[in-house]
Amino acid sequence: MTNPDHYDKIVCAEIPDPVKHKKLYDLVIKHMMHGPCGKLRPDNPCMEGEPRKCRFHYPRQFNETTVQGDDSYPLYRRRNKGLTVEKCDKPLDNRWVVPYNPYLLTMFNCHMNVEVCSSIKSVKYVFKYIYKGHDKQVVHIHPEESEAVINKIQRFQDARYVSPPEALWRIFGFPLSEIKPLIMALQIHLPKKQQIRFRETEDPRDVVDRERHNKTMLTAFFHWHDVNRNAPKFLYKDFPKHFTWNGNRWNHRILKRSKRGQLVSANPAEGERYYLRLLLCHVSGPTSFDDLYTANGLLHTTFLKSVLERGLIESDSNLLDGLAEASLFQFPCALRRLFATILIFYEPGDVRKSWDDHYESF
Repeated sequence: MTNPDHYDKIVCAEIPDPVKHKKLYDLVIKHMMHGPCGKLRPDNPCMEGEPRKCRFHYPRQFNETTVQGDDSYPLYRRRNKGLTVEKCDKPLDNRWVVPYNPYLLTMFNCHMNVEVCSSIKSVKYVFKYIYKGHDKQVVHIHPEESEAVINKIQRFQDARYVSPPEALWRIFGFPLSEIKPLIMALQIHLPKKQQIRFRETEDPRDVVDRERHNKTMLTAFFHWHDVNRNAPKFLYKDFPKHFTWNGNRWNHRILKRSKRGQLVSANPAEGERYYLRLLLCHVSGPTSFDDLYTANGLLHTTFLKSVLERGLIESDSNLLDGLAEASLFQFPCALRRLFATILIFYEPGDVRKSWDDHYESF
């Protein structure tokens, strides 16, 4: 769903015609009318705050057509047709209809709120109900006790409810959730700038001389291509599809499990580390850092010169791709800082287009 015309085919927020769609009309009146609340019924449970307002923002406003709202949620079509229904002796119109899908409402005959969430905010719905934990309820217990002595801790029990389907699911040992495909975060570091771990009691000279600290995901990736020069050449991000990392070396993957590599992010303000990441995304089968420094037969002194020689930053495409990638997981404040960094340290072409494309994320 990419535009309001698609939304109207799935979600409705109006009272149906009582003559043409009598059954659907009865179901909407029974299940999908909110309230009344607000001035019609100030003591409704949905009222909160001071001044008291409906926490679900009813009544909504009339709309002749569905439009995309400022907060990425659509404002559904609610035409003022003059059609009203009685609920709790109060007249309610289309402004009080909870969005629904006619097919699902007719099939299940129950309250079923259906919303369009085709923006990045859909991530909230993808993970919210999976990872929010068990069904719980705070139970208030009334024992036969004197009102003079009240134990507030014992009066409230934090109880967990286990339904029969969940009980069976756990008894049979079925998985509750999984991540597919598996993602491996791939390290990026400049020459001799890898992270190392050591005990504070160790001699720093021994730590520096220790051989295993020279082996990282990246250097082991170089070493494999250096030893196996006749083997296929892989991009760094594609390496986990064929190999597994045991903490010291890459081994051929025996089980054909779907696993993907993802290079850790690098900000353009980091300079050489950012250009190293850019090279690793485009150069297949490098055997060393010097191999990445080399472009068109010349050994350059910086990754920036190698990137320029290879023509990887002749346009703004990589900057915009990095901005689009960051917008998927970074907070707005970080995105604004990144955009400002691009403007200061680079000379992007169509600044206005970049601003318009990512305005919602900013």
